[in-house]
Amino acid sequence: MSEATRERTVGRGVLEGAFALLEALVREEEAGLTELSMSSGLPKATTYRLLGQLIEEGAVQRRAGRYRLGPRMFRLGQTWQPAQLLRTAVAHPMRQLVAATDRGGFTLSLTDRGDTMLIASVNREIEEAYPFRPGTLLPPGTAAEQILTAAHPNPVPPEGFSPLEWRRLTAAARDRGMAYDLDTRRYGVACVAAPVRGPAGEVVAALAATVFEPDRIPALGHAVQQAAGLVTTHLARLLRSSRAGL
Repeated sequence: MSEATRERTVGRGVLEGAFALLEALVREEEAGLTELSMSSGLPKATTYRLLGQLIEEGAVQRRAGRYRLGPRMFRLGQTWQPAQLLRTAVAHPMRQLVAATDRGGFTLSLTDRGDTMLIASVNREIEEAYPFRPGTLLPPGTAAEQILTAAHPNPVPPEGFSPLEWRRLTAAARDRGMAYDLDTRRYGVACVAAPVRGPAGEVVAALAATVFEPDRIPALGHAVQQAAGLVTTHLARLLRSSRAGL
């Protein structure tokens, strides 16, 4: 192995370890060294060394032997352009959606390396059960994931779903422009989602409503679909404006 190849391999290993720790901190919010070593799958000595480097860079904070994400990660995350535009586009439609209902949680999410990641939310009623925050990865098989994978010709089924079952669910979501998850046995909640589309008609995000009672979903479905249409319209206008300013 050449010296350049060895350096690339070592560098990649360090980066993968650092991101494994950052992902673990997203999941745990705050944790000690042993917890992070177990959660990331890294040796404790490696975990300690990488955490020290991340602290120096402002990506991680340490207080009383506990670690959490640092302010630099928040600042970097806020500059991610797709999330910025989508959060701006969803702000008013989501406020209207909240005003028209009395309970539930509302989220906007997109696909991140095969996971469904939340980028905006208004959480009422289900705050304690599901503290939705930007950056949270949603559990597998939600209505939002059905929407986000419906355009794939051979969608990979998430954990707990057979390929046939997942193809059926995503095909139904694609045909009706909405997806449902009414099985409260899995997560204790029910949800409905509708697509937000980009300029070419591609699905770029999913707007969803989450409630405890499945019988409330039919009434919410139409409101969510209308709000997703407004987000699509606002996003197109924002994209035109941003391109005109280039």
